Amino acid sequence: MVLLNISDVDISYGKRLIVKNCNLTLEKGEICSIVGESGSGKTTVIRAVLGLLARGGKVTAGDIVYEGRSLLTLNDKEWRALRGHDISMIFQDSGAMMNQTRRTGDSYVEYIRTHESIFTKDAWAKGVEMLGRMHLPDPDRIMRSYPFQLSGGQRQRVGIAMGMTYQPRLLLADEPTSALDVTTQAQIVRQMLELRDEYGTSIIIVTHDIGVASYMADKLVVMKDGVIEDQGDRDHILHETDNAYTRKLMEAVPSLGGKRYV
Repeated sequence: MVLLNISDVDISYGKRLIVKNCNLTLEKGEICSIVGESGSGKTTVIRAVLGLLARGGKVTAGDIVYEGRSLLTLNDKEWRALRGHDISMIFQDSGAMMNQTRRTGDSYVEYIRTHESIFTKDAWAKGVEMLGRMHLPDPDRIMRSYPFQLSGGQRQRVGIAMGMTYQPRLLLADEPTSALDVTTQAQIVRQMLELRDEYGTSIIIVTHDIGVASYMADKLVVMKDGVIEDQGDRDHILHETDNAYTRKLMEAVPSLGGKRYV
């Protein structure tokens, strides 16, 4: 069953057309990776889905339909009910999105109490529970720490925990592993796959790392200069596509000992 349908979408900043004629569908429980060079429009697409385009950004053509409802018609109250609950987002560096002068737990509690009527101590306990689910050791200590006291991997787990607090139907991930070392990247990727398996969450992950994309995704979308160059199921894109740009991206992936892993 289709969860999200992006049809014939153009996105502009002022008079400048950034994304052109974007078409993408996402099934329930499906993982889609959007890959491409920097500036190709990947992040712009998922920000449009969540209604979070930077100032001046606007969907100027087409429609974005979530569970049969156009997201382009929502008012502020409807967006507040949807964001963080049905649709969540993980940013490239979740720690950078937090107030560095406030404890992680204070920010988490504020997030929880924005979405439900709950006592502070209960919200704190809920945050501790979610951090534990993300395999963070001593989650109460994490809650009492400031973001700058946490490692990159810990901050990303906090971001994932916050994004998954209400078991969203759709998770949008913007380069969630790009600032992390390889070992931590693998841990984050495995945890995102666990979210799909445990909760049936659909995921769109934006990345320039084709290795991550090919490991995680059921479907791959290749973007260049604001246009979808190629898309299809993982095996088709990795092994059968005749698109010249996609082939160049694949050839750019380093080989190890003469063996290519994508």
